[in-house]
Amino acid sequence: MTSPNRVLSLLLLSVLLLLTSCWNPFRPRMEDHSDTTIQNRTPQEVLENLELSYKERNINIYQELLSEDFRFELISSEVNQIGVDVNNDGLRDDWWGYDQEILYTKNLFTTGSSDGSMPPPDELQLHLQIPPESSWEIDPQVGHEDWVIIPCMFDLKLSYYASNSMITASGVARFYLKPMNNRWYLAIWRDESNL
Repeated sequence: MTSPNRVLSLLLLSVLLLLTSCWNPFRPRMEDHSDTTIQNRTPQEVLENLELSYKERNINIYQELLSEDFRFELISSEVNQIGVDVNNDGLRDDWWGYDQEILYTKNLFTTGSSDGSMPPPDELQLHLQIPPESSWEIDPQVGHEDWVIIPCMFDLKLSYYASNSMITASGVARFYLKPMNNRWYLAIWRDESNL
C-alpha cells in the first residue's frame, strides 16, 4: 500500500511538472512595450520620422511632424511648374502651407497626382543624409533663436512598375525645426533639389 502522503506528493509533483512544462526559464516571455506615438523629442527624431512616414506612406505620422504654420518652399525654377497661387493674386507663389502640403502628400501616398495624370507610386523611398549636430545651424531670424536649420542631402525615388519608370529628385533640403511644448516640429521645408 502507498501512503496518503506519498500519493499527495506524487500528485503535487505531477501538477507542478505540468504547470512548468510550458515555461522555459532560459526564454522568458516577450512583452511588447513599444510606443507607437510620434514623440519628436529631437530635431533628428523628426527627420527620422519623416523618412518613416514616406516608407510607410503614413499620413498620420507625417501630420504629427508639421507645425500648424508649416511652409514648403520651392526653388525658383519650379515655381512656374508646380507653384500654386496661395494668396489669390493671380500669380504662382514659391511656397504653400500646411493644408496644401497635407493634400499633396496624401495624394502622393495613396491616390497619385492631384490632376490624375500619375497614379501613386508602387515604391516610394525618401533617404535623408542627416548631418551631425555640429553641422546644424541656428536660424538667424528674429524670433527664431531656438530654431535649428538642418541642411540634408536627400534622394527621393518614385517607382512605377507598370510603366517601368521612375521619377527621382535629389539635392539639398533645408529643414527649419522649432521646439514647442517639449516637442520639435518641422516649420519650413526649403527644397533645393534637382529634378
